[in-house]
Amino acid sequence: MSNANTNDNAAVFARIAELEAMQAELKALKAKTANMPRLKVSKKGAISVYGLQRMPVTLYAGQWERIAELVNDGTLGAFIAANEANLTRKGEEPLAKPAVTESQPALKATKKPKRSSKSGPTAADLAAIERQSLGFDVE
Repeated sequence: MSNANTNDNAAVFARIAELEAMQAELKALKAKTANMPRLKVSKKGAISVYGLQRMPVTLYAGQWERIAELVNDGTLGAFIAANEANLTRKGEEPLAKPAVTESQPALKATKKPKRSSKSGPTAADLAAIERQSLGFDVE
């Protein structure tokens, strides 16, 4: 019986090795296709592209055709080239931008009075409203 038991163990170990090899092959195939764009038709008849980002990009056929026209006539490529300094790509750090550019006026820092945790106007707000309505200061 020990000879039959040894043969059974050898067959089990061979099968385990075969399954591990198949599992490794499947894992490699999944890794290869994970970031590969895939197309599907949605329930509403739109075209969804999977594999570009976390959620699919879904547009109707006419919308995809308009985008294809932009790609084919070079408009999209020209736009990307013209705006390269402002664009980022996935996995890349965005370019540091200055806090204030010359085309943007600097915003004046205004300090707002702190509000209490209660809702409604503060005592200073009420005094200001009273001065406005009466036209003079009341003490």
